[in-house]
Parts: sequence; structure tokens; C-alpha cells
Amino acid sequence: MVHLFKLELKKFKPVKKTIFSLTAIIFSILFITVSLVDSMTDPAQTKDTFDSTFLVIGLLMSFVFLVYSSVLTSSLVISEYNQRTITILFSYPLNKKHLIAVKMILITIFTALSMFVGYVCCCAYIIGMDAAFDMLEGSFQTAYLSEWVPMAVVSIIVCGILSWWPFVVGMIKKSIPATIITSLIALLLRQVIITKNGTCYRESFLQIFLIFIVTLVVVGIIFRKKVTKLD
Repeated sequence: MVHLFKLELKKFKPVKKTIFSLTAIIFSILFITVSLVDSMTDPAQTKDTFDSTFLVIGLLMSFVFLVYSSVLTSSLVISEYNQRTITILFSYPLNKKHLIAVKMILITIFTALSMFVGYVCCCAYIIGMDAAFDMLEGSFQTAYLSEWVPMAVVSIIVCGILSWWPFVVGMIKKSIPATIITSLIALLLRQVIITKNGTCYRESFLQIFLIFIVTLVVVGIIFRKKVTKLD
């Protein structure tokens, strides 16, 4: 298994993908900047608050990196089945299920790490910009972190779990568009769940547990019935 991780990590090209992730974070920061400047300079609007801006950061990180994880799933897994290049790997004396599992685990880890870095960079940015230019309503309080950190952790965990659903649909349909569209549907459903949870804006422990169990069961079925099939 360790050998497979090393092999797939080389093929994963983490440096190139890290550059893309950092670029995505920079664009997210630019988006936040435009929103903050607009609310600060338009007399018809009130300034954004720290809480509302953090919610925007959470939405951006979830959208950008869950969709990106589906793109990675498409290029590293689904496309190999479509183009049947996976047969080359399957010709080696490797455990086929372990091979695909390693690919998906790498994608999940990369998604989680990218979201973590994105949260840190974006939150540090809004705190610094407010300190320098008073761009947000009120002033930053360390008490905010007691709300932000759990919300960020839950978001990263949930998006890590949801990153497996594009794989599930992609393996069933053997379709790259279906893989990417699934990530968008997962995001939409997550937002519906969050908005119905009142003011906490995150999934409850029970909801996370149910999402994890359902995902685990469905992924297990896909590994048993679809991973080793090329049709």
C-alpha cells in the first residue's frame, strides 16, 4: 500500500496542483476584496460583518475545492476508464481496488489540505485588511475563532466526504460531465442542509455521521461492483 502511495503521488504532480490551489485562493481573496470595497464605499450599503464575510469564505472554499476535487477525480480516475488506459495499470500485479482507493485518498487529502490553507489565508486576510483599512463592521475579537474554527473543521470534513460522491456517480456513468455535475449537486444539497440548521450554519454531528455512513456504504458497493469492470 505504501508503494502504491509513492507511485501515485508522483503521478499526482502535487507541485503543479498546489500552484493551482494557491491561484484559486488568490482569486477567492480578490472576490472577497471586491465585496468588501463595494460594501464600504457604497453609502446605500452597510459594511459587511466578520461573521457574514466568514460565511462567504466558507462558501468559496467549499465550492472551489469540491468542484476541483471532482475535476481531479475525472482526470485521474474516470478518464482512465473512459480511455481504457487503466488496463495498463491493471496488467501489473497490483491490487486493483487498492490502486483506485489510493488515487481517491490522495484527492481527498489534497482537497482537505487546500481548504485548510484557503481558510487560514482568507481569514488572515480579512483580519489584516480590517486592521489596516477598517473594511468590516466592528473590530475583530478572538472570540470569533471559537465559532470560526469549528465551522471550518466541519466544512473541511464534510467536503472531504462529499468528494467521494463524484467518484461514485462517475464510476456508474463512466462520464466526466456527470462526475463534475455531481459535485455541484452535492454543494447545493449541503447548502440546503446548512440553511435549515438555524444560526449555526454547519452540519450537526448526527448529520455528519449519517453522511459518512451512507457514503461509506455506497463507495463500498462501487468498489465491489464497478472498480474492476472496464465496461
